Amino acid sequence: MSRQRFLLKFSWRNLGRHPIRTLIMALGLAFGTGYIIFALNFSASASQEIIADFLAQYFGNHQVVAPGYYPDIDKKKFDQNYTLSDDQVATLSPETYVRRVTLPIFLSGPRKTLGTLLTGLSPTQELRLSKVSKALSQGRFLSEDGVNEILLGEKLARKLGVKLGEEVAIFGQALDGSVANDIFHIVGLMNFGGGDMEENLAFTSIHSARTLAVIPENRFHQLISFGTFNDAPPPAPPGTEVVSWKTILPEIYGSMNFIDIFTWIVAVIIVVVISLGMGNTLMITFLEREKEFYSLNVIGARSSWIALALGLEVIMLGVLGIGTGIIIGNLVTSFFHVVPISLKLFTGGKDIMMGGMAIIPRVRLWHHHQYSWQAPLLVFFFLTLSLIFPIQRIIQRSRRAD
Repeated sequence: MSRQRFLLKFSWRNLGRHPIRTLIMALGLAFGTGYIIFALNFSASASQEIIADFLAQYFGNHQVVAPGYYPDIDKKKFDQNYTLSDDQVATLSPETYVRRVTLPIFLSGPRKTLGTLLTGLSPTQELRLSKVSKALSQGRFLSEDGVNEILLGEKLARKLGVKLGEEVAIFGQALDGSVANDIFHIVGLMNFGGGDMEENLAFTSIHSARTLAVIPENRFHQLISFGTFNDAPPPAPPGTEVVSWKTILPEIYGSMNFIDIFTWIVAVIIVVVISLGMGNTLMITFLEREKEFYSLNVIGARSSWIALALGLEVIMLGVLGIGTGIIIGNLVTSFFHVVPISLKLFTGGKDIMMGGMAIIPRVRLWHHHQYSWQAPLLVFFFLTLSLIFPIQRIIQRSRRAD
């Protein structure tokens, strides 16, 4: 029998000498690995679901605008004098884009006058691509041929002192320098969960917004994409600029990255704790077998051979436990892909507020296949580290019999 085959048989036999202990260590590795794979998949899937739901309500995953529309310093500010023409974006597919006109205005009601942002929408396209209409709580959505129809947030309507069916006065500055003013009829109220969006936004048709601001029919401010949120933005057509949601909403992008990094930190802490427990158990197991190691030394086995045999035992244990953990982690992920998790379980039944909107996503877990090898490698690396001290001690003790 070759040396390698003998080592493998010897190491495998030793795993069966204490089956309960071996089973406990293997289960510890399996559940630890499985939990890490599940947690990483959950974190990544939750980030995707929350961001996708949030962006679909208003912002989109990227915007095509004229250079200078967003100042370089602050993407929350814009200059309404920078517009695009239909000809400039003719190469972009209309299937995933909507045109918008955005105007800073003052709304006047019986109670007070407030500044807000008026967004001119293409109603048919918005109904097909975005979720703006999902926030409608009273009345109806904008009609394509409606004139001077407006949607207000419930919070904004309360502050203005107006109700559904009443009128508000709008005034601001048109693009030609004249005063833009008109009377708009309230056809619907929006509920964004009571956040800032309910106070800072009002919606009308793009035709009414163009008429108010004296903008030609073939011009607009923003071309909004509602494709997959992590899709790479397309090359900007000549004379335009493509701005990702990550640039427009850096604080939300940073929060999502922090959650992903924090999940990895927790995963590393779990692996370290498991490794420390494994190292302690291995030390006890090896010390219990000191007489066996002395006997092997007496019949000619060197310390290096003993260390190699012990290392093979732990590698076999690791392959068994970590392999089972990969199966567990992927099975749990598959289950929660079929049965989505409501994030209200983690918020005490409350909605999540993000960017002034209430987000109530049900997280459907997706397999992120890189975690099926990254997590096992992480566990195996720290398991290998946990071997160093116990084997070192055994080698030192066994040398007495050399």
